[in-house]
Amino acid sequence: MNWYPGLYVGKNAEKKKETLIRKIESGKTPVNTYLLTLPSGENNQLEIIPAWNMKFWYNKKSCPMIVGLGCGRSEMIDLVRQILQESLDRTGSADLRKYLEDRKS
Repeated sequence: MNWYPGLYVGKNAEKKKETLIRKIESGKTPVNTYLLTLPSGENNQLEIIPAWNMKFWYNKKSCPMIVGLGCGRSEMIDLVRQILQESLDRTGSADLRKYLEDRKS
């Protein structure tokens, strides 16, 4: 799996972060767990996908960069807001993809 070095984790997911990551990496599908990823296409900045979608990535090395982990879609939307606010505060830009890629290095 391709986990972001500074993985963003929602409040509810924080309590069970290691367990959720271990389950996702082993191919299990935790209920009500969502991932925030950098999309493969150039038009989107981020994508929210259910964790069960990861079982369809046959080649785990080519899976998208996972930047966030949360329990429930509303928690994922809060993570997007948090990343957006950080990006605006630090760079003055809403280009989340560029912000996250720059932070990664």
